[in-house]
Amino acid sequence: MRKPLVLATAALAAVGLATLVPASASAAASGDTQSTFSLAGGTGLSIAVPDGSSTPVDLGSATAGAASLSHALGNVTVTDTRGLLVAGWTVTASTTSFTTGGGSAGETVAKGNVSYAAGVGTAQLGQVGAFVPANLGLPVALGSAAAVGSWTGTGNNTVTWNPTITFNLLPSQVVGTYFGTITHSVS
Repeated sequence: MRKPLVLATAALAAVGLATLVPASASAAASGDTQSTFSLAGGTGLSIAVPDGSSTPVDLGSATAGAASLSHALGNVTVTDTRGLLVAGWTVTASTTSFTTGGGSAGETVAKGNVSYAAGVGTAQLGQVGAFVPANLGLPVALGSAAAVGSWTGTGNNTVTWNPTITFNLLPSQVVGTYFGTITHSVS
């Protein structure tokens, strides 16, 4: 008769084990994992300007005796990939005098008679910051290098604008095609 006693003990042992194993996982545990990632700054600060190296950019025409001539230069784009918390830059423009023929007084528009108006800058969607044209967007004389616009914001940014170049012409300006160079820099 020992067999039934063994079966009863095995049945009680099985019931005892069932009470030791939880029926559900409601008592969850947690664990923390310290983690990091890094963002590296890009190539820095760059500026792209209209390419007049093979063919000069045509800034329009006026009739002899006109007081001024204004024309859009073409898109200027600054790209800042430094990824800074306080991202800021300033664009400076300068010019040479514009001359025709032998460059005599009547054949020269002095650089002090050339001005630059940045106008509205268009930033890429989602950027945090603002582009501010110098002089509230009014023309800035380029007799010497002058700040023409700036950006203040956060992180990477790209801004494009199409400046207007204005030549104040003298009554003594002679007919001809005038050549000069407009230079941009960003810092």
